Amino acid sequence: MAAERLGVGSAAGVYDVVIDAAGSEAGLARCAELARPGGRVVLLGVYQHTAPIPGIASLVKELTYVHSIAYGRHGGVRDTEQAAALLAGDPEIARTVITHRFPLDDAAEAFRVAGDRASGGIKVVLHP
Repeated sequence: MAAERLGVGSAAGVYDVVIDAAGSEAGLARCAELARPGGRVVLLGVYQHTAPIPGIASLVKELTYVHSIAYGRHGGVRDTEQAAALLAGDPEIARTVITHRFPLDDAAEAFRVAGDRASGGIKVVLHP
């Protein structure tokens, strides 16, 4: 996992809030697994079709799902500005989460890798 590669620990135990930024069935199942009973799963990932909510885990743990796909401001600072400052302050974050880079001519392969969770891709980048 990216957290382990960044040296900030590993996903162990259960959490009050778990964020799904991947938009994949496996990612959503992992979020339900990591959420505590009564916990919240925030869906930031984009699902092209119906989001595959893990029924049994959601029912047994009484999980709450919150959908979000917007940028906001906090204290007058845009989310994107905060994210850019975070990445600028620790370039290792981008090096860790960008797992694959492709030239624009290899766009088809880049999209194949991005859509194949078994490839180990977290973020795939196309360079012009």
